[in-house]
Amino acid sequence: MTSSTNTKKGRRSAKRIVGIVVSCVLAAALVAVIVAANTVLPKFNQIINSYFGVEQSWDNSGVDTSGLDLTYNKADYDRGSIAEAEKTLDQDISGEGYVLLKNDESLPLAKGTTLSFVSGNSRDLGVKAKSMLETTLGLEGGSTDALTPAMEQAGFNVNKTLTDFYATGKGKDYVMGPGSVSYGDDEDFSINECPLSVMRDAGVLDSMEGTTPVYVLKRVAGEGRDMPRSMYNHASSAEDRAKSYLEPDSTELEILQYLNDNFTNTVLVVNSNAAVELDWLADFPNIKSVLVVPTTGTYGVESLGRILSGDINPSGRTVDTYVADASKSPAAQNFGDYQYLDESGNLTKYNYVSYEEGIYVGYRYYETRYEDAALGQGNAGGFTYADEVCYPFGFGLSYTTFDWTNFSTSWSGKTCTAKVTVTNTGDVAGKDVVELYAQSPYTDYDRANGVEKPAVELVGYAKTKLLEPGESQELTVTFDESQLAAYDSEGAGTWVLDAGTYYVTAATDAHAAANNVLAAKAAGAKTDARGNASLVDTYVPANADVDVTTYAKDTLTGEAVANRLSDARGDVTYLTRADWENTFPTHDGDVTSQVSTWGNEINGEDGVSYTYGKVASADLLSKLDSTDSGNPDVKAWEGELTFGAKNGLDLIDLRGLEYDDPKWDQLLDELAPEDYDTVISHAGYGTKALDSVNKPAGTDADSTSGWSWGGTGMTFCNPMTVAQTWNQEIAYRLGNMIGNESLLGGGTGWYAPAMNIHRTPYSGRNGEYFSEDSFLSGAMASQEVKGAAEKGVYTIMKHFAFNEQENHRGDRNGQYSMATWMNEQSARELYLKPFEMCMKVGDVDLAYVRQNADGTQENATTKIRACQGVMTSFNRIGATWAGGSYDLITGIVRNEWGFDGWILTDNADTGVFMNGLQMIEAGADAKLTVSDPTALWSFDSGDATQYRYAREAMHHLLYVMANSHVMNGAVHGSVYSTGTAGMQKADMLRWALTGAGVVGVGVILGVNVALELRRRRRG
Repeated sequence: MTSSTNTKKGRRSAKRIVGIVVSCVLAAALVAVIVAANTVLPKFNQIINSYFGVEQSWDNSGVDTSGLDLTYNKADYDRGSIAEAEKTLDQDISGEGYVLLKNDESLPLAKGTTLSFVSGNSRDLGVKAKSMLETTLGLEGGSTDALTPAMEQAGFNVNKTLTDFYATGKGKDYVMGPGSVSYGDDEDFSINECPLSVMRDAGVLDSMEGTTPVYVLKRVAGEGRDMPRSMYNHASSAEDRAKSYLEPDSTELEILQYLNDNFTNTVLVVNSNAAVELDWLADFPNIKSVLVVPTTGTYGVESLGRILSGDINPSGRTVDTYVADASKSPAAQNFGDYQYLDESGNLTKYNYVSYEEGIYVGYRYYETRYEDAALGQGNAGGFTYADEVCYPFGFGLSYTTFDWTNFSTSWSGKTCTAKVTVTNTGDVAGKDVVELYAQSPYTDYDRANGVEKPAVELVGYAKTKLLEPGESQELTVTFDESQLAAYDSEGAGTWVLDAGTYYVTAATDAHAAANNVLAAKAAGAKTDARGNASLVDTYVPANADVDVTTYAKDTLTGEAVANRLSDARGDVTYLTRADWENTFPTHDGDVTSQVSTWGNEINGEDGVSYTYGKVASADLLSKLDSTDSGNPDVKAWEGELTFGAKNGLDLIDLRGLEYDDPKWDQLLDELAPEDYDTVISHAGYGTKALDSVNKPAGTDADSTSGWSWGGTGMTFCNPMTVAQTWNQEIAYRLGNMIGNESLLGGGTGWYAPAMNIHRTPYSGRNGEYFSEDSFLSGAMASQEVKGAAEKGVYTIMKHFAFNEQENHRGDRNGQYSMATWMNEQSARELYLKPFEMCMKVGDVDLAYVRQNADGTQENATTKIRACQGVMTSFNRIGATWAGGSYDLITGIVRNEWGFDGWILTDNADTGVFMNGLQMIEAGADAKLTVSDPTALWSFDSGDATQYRYAREAMHHLLYVMANSHVMNGAVHGSVYSTGTAGMQKADMLRWALTGAGVVGVGVILGVNVALELRRRRRG
């Protein structure tokens, strides 16, 4: 045998070995796919089916449906016509929702003007936001230039040299950090603006000559992380590290200074969901106009162009107070990174936050301290409003002017009707907003019992139609006396109405309201502007002393209202207007040795940002470890534990019946044991079909700006922008459009609206929430709820409750929820109020088929509460998880507010502390999980106590589902049909992957067998 032959054999042997190894690797990979498809994938069946659309229908071939209309909820559009309606709505939201903060006669711009969009952040202005799926998978969003065509459509030219510089030139590498990374696993708030020196070196500054610069100041955040109070972890220079994220950094300021020095008219576009700090504008006089553009949805950038050109006259108003230094607000003293230590001084797994500011959030603080400073009372110190506030709550400019006359109020029983005539006194058409504020007397009773009163409080508002020059319109705003009551948590333990004089004023913003009231009641007050006393009226209720009984019962249900959150008061001092200086909040804790990776301000003497901490007693840590709901009377079910009864009822038979109709017990008896576990423990993004009662599958989805799935794919401007319209009709239209989309796309439950308030500008999800004000939040959200309910959608309003902070909320590894401490007055008046307003927005019509005694059926209509769903929050109220708090869920929601709807957790896959038994004993119903449903708890069908609470949880869900549009097409006797050949999309995907894997393994095996036989024949 020659050496050549040996070499060839060696090569063949090596190839054979390599082939075997490759085949084994491929086969192993395919086997892994097969295993994953049959073990991992089934855990996510529900979310997969929801995303791709559940296939289900009703077979009525065996039912006489003649003369019956089974389309209980009807769409106003088809897939061909809805797109234009969606576009119009999104443009209306943005056209009325963008706020003109400043305008030194510089806007509108003449058509034909060339705009130079400055900042790398202009690249993405107008680009549709990433979907939930893209965010979850970490996919890059679109990078299409939406700005240029929108501006050109508005009649402008765009400096393409500068646009190209940021898109493909040397400016393309300067990209702002995303804020929250992977729902809070990490954060990147680097600003990373392209420096002026790079622009100069690239020669693009010359291209701006003769143009109008538009600087885009952008800030981002996102779910899981809040905006940093210092840039310690995200900036390179000591100067910038000490700044907060709400300020321009040195690179941004250098560019802004260049624009101010070289151009006489620069436009600033604030593209942020935070009320950024804008006090620096005073040093830049040539930045002559400022527009607040929180989000652009899908078509909002077109509205921006039309506002710049004057084709749209801006009519938006601020929903937050824009302050000079957000870190000096009372609420900001306790926001961010706070962690408990045990009695040995070791950091624990628990975080906390203390709402020491009480009710004094946003304008309630600034306007109240302003009044007390003006009147020389309350130890207000050297407070100067102009040093604190740049733009007040409710503020916004127009291209025209308005005059208000004939203000009046009248009372009919407990309802006040305010009227004012608005006249357009300018040269162009425009819309105006009339804001109605009230001031309650701050009495000796209040001081003695710790009841706080803001100087002014929003109680109503209205927006005019588009008024032509010289045209007038009388606006009417109503409110109820109950809105003047205050919650007395220390004395009466309920709502109280003080005796004395109340002031009601129409105003352009909160500060104007404060000055109006001061002009009416205190002529000698040291105010910073003259108020208009003609826009003020007074009201003196009939009670001669404080009334502690009239509003001690819920205004809807008549149930007693009493303290239920006393355990959450904590051990802190709360801010009082009786002594501003000595009760102003301080950090509830000391600086620890742990460097903060959650954005705390620089608080160490060594220039480092550290976590704050304080010692938690062993008793408190025990409570934090506990899964006790606080239910004072946990009871077992009395009677037989019934499953699988044959009572001849289907879910459709209960549509239109009252919650306490006896037939519900018969239907609940039909449920199988596995139904309980399926629905209660595994209700993430929908609920599965239940054969036992012919319940179809429900498809639930985010987001607050549209359907992540289950709709048409449309993304609207976010809730902050919706709120900035100050137009309740627009909010209603949005809710109704969400309902229309669901009828075309299959969604049934909408994880929205989100109604936590903007406690500080730093909150990572302020864009999903409406405002710093509880009334404005509730007024807008409730209209969305009502609009969606009319189309058979059950809105699942969130996050209930007290979830005003993303940091440490409790959904990432090592996080066990944040203890939230507050007094009950602030809980009731600020944080629960928007949810309560949704609960009380009223009823909607419900179409159903009535079964008559003679066996016939006919179409009928009844009423049902518009609000049908609640999502609880990650955080705790005091030491108890909010979703497992009996006092919060049963005490307030079920009993006081009379709610029979469905209550779902937030993401229980990551909220590992969310105990199912605690949840149902508290009065809530289901866990939002998509993977392992048995974590922490699974239903024990032999446990009479579990049965009692689980049965009620099933009742809540089935009641909501029966009255939703998922029952379209069903009637008594309908047969539920699901999927293709009984398979849904997840099943098809599983079988496709399994089949592909089996075929692949078979091919690999066949090829290797063939090669081996060939080798042997040759050998």
